[in-house]
Amino acid sequence: MEQNADVKESGSGYFRFIIQKGASQIALRRFSDWDAVGRAAATAAGLNVRKDTEFYDYIATITEKTLFDGMIMVTIILNALFMALETDYDMKYKLFGFFAIADEFFMAIYTMEFLMKVYVNPGVYWKNGYNVFDAIILVISFVPMFADGGDSSAMGTMRIVRAFRSLRVLKTVSFIRGLQALVVALFKTMKSVVYVLGLMFLLMFIFAIIGYYYFGDPNTGDPENWGDLGCALFTLFSLVTVDGWTDLQQNLDDLGMNSSRIFTIVFILIGYFIFFNMFIGVVIMEIQHATKRFENEVQSEREASLTQKKHAILQRQKNEIRNLIQSQTGNFTKLVQQFNKSLRHTDYTVMEDLCTSMSFIDIYLTTLDHQDTTVNKLQQLYSEAVLILSDLLEEDLMEMEQKALRERKIKMRA
Repeated sequence: MEQNADVKESGSGYFRFIIQKGASQIALRRFSDWDAVGRAAATAAGLNVRKDTEFYDYIATITEKTLFDGMIMVTIILNALFMALETDYDMKYKLFGFFAIADEFFMAIYTMEFLMKVYVNPGVYWKNGYNVFDAIILVISFVPMFADGGDSSAMGTMRIVRAFRSLRVLKTVSFIRGLQALVVALFKTMKSVVYVLGLMFLLMFIFAIIGYYYFGDPNTGDPENWGDLGCALFTLFSLVTVDGWTDLQQNLDDLGMNSSRIFTIVFILIGYFIFFNMFIGVVIMEIQHATKRFENEVQSEREASLTQKKHAILQRQKNEIRNLIQSQTGNFTKLVQQFNKSLRHTDYTVMEDLCTSMSFIDIYLTTLDHQDTTVNKLQQLYSEAVLILSDLLEEDLMEMEQKALRERKIKMRA
């Protein structure tokens, strides 16, 4: 009260006091509104919030870290290495117990990863096809642990089931975005590939029938390669892949069927150089489209991450200002001084101006490059113009000197 009375008596200090208090109240009210809106949004979103928030946040933080994904990748690589070493019979016989313990250890890690991801967000987990594939591999890997391998038939089935453990290596697709883009591209090419393969099969079927009737005679032909439809199709498959086609043609030449060369050349030209390369071209084109889509997705994620960082910086600055206003006991000048002390040189500055956007900076730098090129060309033009003018000036001077000499000679004769 005494301080307020002193301020009121000081005339201009009274108005300064009113402005400072009013600004403090306006700022406090604005930040209070922001706080109320944030609390209302949190309350609305918290209708389905878990009760075990601390444990949930702890598990979610672990699964979102890159170190967790790196640990799973290292586990997959080690598991693949151990499966490769297990194919050596002597090493498997000597270290059978060690390999069994290692396999159980890897299974424990895969199970822990599965449970943690399902616990954090089960809905999102089961909507991802790669996660469903990982779960199927995990279930198949558990089958040998609970199956009974007493009789010989069961042992054969167990060997087949244990062979499916190699599918664990495909878990790497879930952690590498580039591989996921390639897998998606391959699945998207299936429709076009089916059409191409269908046309190729029709072509092979027609040539197989022709080859059977021309070269499949048991007495004068080559029944081993053209004796029935199945053998003829298999032979044509060797021709369309250009694998050992010279040996097949040599067999027909040895039988005196020199006209078969036309058949072989025509089929290779149509089957290999057209349809087979068409199949490869369709796959390559779709992979290029998938690569572009992947690059666009990465760019969008970077922009979203940058936007999220901007919002986080703004929220942190709002919280700092709110805390300063709420803890403010003096005038507004001291509040500003305290806020200036909290600023750091490493703080980011969030700019919404057009001149700070990446697209504008890119266009601006490109424009500067064009300007530099234009200036260089203008300098060359000016230098050429100066040279031409200097030559013209020298010619004019020479003419003037010659004219002056002629006038002198005329005067001397006169």
